[in-house]
Amino acid sequence: MRFSAALIAIFFISLQTLAYTPKEGNVTATIGPTLTQTNFPGSASGAEAATFGGFGIMALGDINDRGSLELAVFTMPKVYFRKKDDLYLGEQTQITHITMGYRHWLGPYISGGLSFYSAYSMGEIKTVHNDFAPGPQPDTSASDKTEYGFDFSIQGQLWSDDHVTCVLDGRYSLSVTSKEKENADHYMLFLGLRYMVKEKP
Repeated sequence: MRFSAALIAIFFISLQTLAYTPKEGNVTATIGPTLTQTNFPGSASGAEAATFGGFGIMALGDINDRGSLELAVFTMPKVYFRKKDDLYLGEQTQITHITMGYRHWLGPYISGGLSFYSAYSMGEIKTVHNDFAPGPQPDTSASDKTEYGFDFSIQGQLWSDDHVTCVLDGRYSLSVTSKEKENADHYMLFLGLRYMVKEKP
């Protein structure tokens, strides 16, 4: 899958100009666009996962020279696919995806993160694929008010100067509240500009 290849590529992307060194008391903010795609291989009936654009903002508070507390908010369209008797229903909604977790610095240019997330449906539900005949059919998590799970991420530094750093963050969101036979996990690429908000003297 194209998103899987993109996540792997993050390990090899770094211009290594100016490195960021975490320091207890530092606070940074990162903002930028995102690309997301549901982890769904497609179906024989033509159901497939589209790639959507979104927006994200992330705050990091360094707790030492190896770790940071992370809080992030992402807004994006998301499609949920659910299977029953070899038939698929795909429903799309707008969500706000909020994460809280820990980021560990593997080196000056790359870090890994683990976060707990909660996602909230904020828009109308749109059916994007339906193999079922009119009548009763399964629902998807698009109709749930809240979804929970975990984010696993790898972040690499692309470029930096004294004040601004460009980073590429690849993450996988694993849903723990998905319905039976539902594809609710998604991939994300987050291209952000990181600013120093508070620097320890």
